[in-house]
Amino acid sequence: MPGLRLCAAPAAGAGAAAAAGWAEVEITPPLGIALGGRGGAQTAANKVLDPLYAHVLCLRDDHGKGFVLVSLDLIGLPHDLSDRLRARLVQELGVEWNLVVLNASHTHSGPYMLRSLMAGIDPAPRTEVDYFSALETKVIGAARAAGRAMRPVRVETFQGSARVGINRRGKNKQGQNAGMLPDMNGPRDDRVWVMKLTPEPGGPPAIVFSCACHAVITYGFDYAALSADFPGAARNLLREALGPKTHVQFVQGFAGDIRPRALADLENGRFRKATPADLEHAARELSGAVLAALKAPGEKLSLDLAGASDRPFLPRGQAPPRERYEKMRAAALAQTNAYRLAVADYWLKRYDSGEGFARGDAWPLGLIRLSENQWIVHCGGEPCTEWRAKMARWLAPLNIVTWGYSQEARSYLPTEAMLPEGGYEVLDSNQGRESTPAPFAPGIERAVRESLLRQLAFIRAGTP
Repeated sequence: MPGLRLCAAPAAGAGAAAAAGWAEVEITPPLGIALGGRGGAQTAANKVLDPLYAHVLCLRDDHGKGFVLVSLDLIGLPHDLSDRLRARLVQELGVEWNLVVLNASHTHSGPYMLRSLMAGIDPAPRTEVDYFSALETKVIGAARAAGRAMRPVRVETFQGSARVGINRRGKNKQGQNAGMLPDMNGPRDDRVWVMKLTPEPGGPPAIVFSCACHAVITYGFDYAALSADFPGAARNLLREALGPKTHVQFVQGFAGDIRPRALADLENGRFRKATPADLEHAARELSGAVLAALKAPGEKLSLDLAGASDRPFLPRGQAPPRERYEKMRAAALAQTNAYRLAVADYWLKRYDSGEGFARGDAWPLGLIRLSENQWIVHCGGEPCTEWRAKMARWLAPLNIVTWGYSQEARSYLPTEAMLPEGGYEVLDSNQGRESTPAPFAPGIERAVRESLLRQLAFIRAGTP
């Protein structure tokens, strides 16, 4: 398959404590495709700054149980495509449904992927339909290659720290969350998690690394370009340092309210326009943290794979007044903004009928045990960074790493303390969603906590 790179190795030998295979494939879409991360589908890609990739890692423990991680340089995945991919990965690689994770880097300079989640958007054009089909074929091809390349490995994890992100829910002079403003003292997660898979008896390793920060630098200086943003640039730097045949795979964390620190103008209390130098700075900060972590003592994992997943019901509150969309419609007409006019008309029809307002969401949430000393919480949509501390407390004393943007896109997921504050993640981001413009309601934290504890009990019950 064109663009496919893999770890070509013989199958794992009998008695290997762990085995792994990995592969990557280019998934850059054709020019002219609509770009994501912009609300509507009105911006067409006119250049490729750097290619987009899908990376596949397949792990097996000494019981033969497998885990598959697919990392994608995309804004996110729609539900139907995610389900098809996971079902085929289960079939192709012989792994359990609960042990397959699809993670999006959330680059805002990738193709438009979330048409089915948005209000007032036209049906997908042929270019987009064909890209989705090609994407599925490429990911499955890479997964097959990873499965063929299984070999014995030593598995280690490392912990690092990087000041890549900054909280974006700063308050204005009136003390309100209005727009996006940098908050130096706001919650953020500087952790950098690294997993290294070293082939035995030798060969180029695989590096999986994760941090929590929106990938929104490139479109600040080249709005119509395709790019993997700073995660892709960090991967390139790591390959330069570790060797060109090293497999390097990025996983996005809980970055819902985290923007790149490089864009923060703290003196003036705002985010400034991005430059290519900002992209380089963020990539060097992150790749440097990974390299520093790898030089410190790691923790060897004895793989004992198990997983669970759930869709807890997260309640929504009251929809905003109809007046909001009346004003949007009038402004869209005055500005000749076809996208905002379509959104306004979409919701005004539903205000008239009283139907079509979702009362909540069935939220993708999962728990995976890599080993007794390393667990993964993966969450759909865009969880805000504050969730990590809550989950770590609920699941204590488990050592967890948290991955957002996993399985499928939904919406932002704020915590309950954020609800009365309002702001983009609570209110404004919902106005163009096809399910409801209503914010979440109290009860979401209880639902998430109970789901995770149920999943933990399920995994524990299945352990001999």
